[in-house]
Amino acid sequence: MVPFMIIGRKIRNRFGWPSLQLHAESEKCKHCHTCIDSCPMSLPVEDMVEQNKMENTECILCGTCIDGCKYKVIKYSFLNKT
Repeated sequence: MVPFMIIGRKIRNRFGWPSLQLHAESEKCKHCHTCIDSCPMSLPVEDMVEQNKMENTECILCGTCIDGCKYKVIKYSFLNKT
């Protein structure tokens, strides 16, 4: 199923279709590592926040990093790629 998700994401990006994504405000991050500890995919969430690159092909958008962050650094957003 993962290859289809990756292909689907590339098609969506190519045509600029809107999608649910993670958005982070890196200036609010206190480097507590809660997001990293809570991620079931073991992604380097804190690094993703610092680099402001929240789109990762292995991210399943489960939201545990959002729920775990008491500083509300990471949020869902519905963005249109252009």
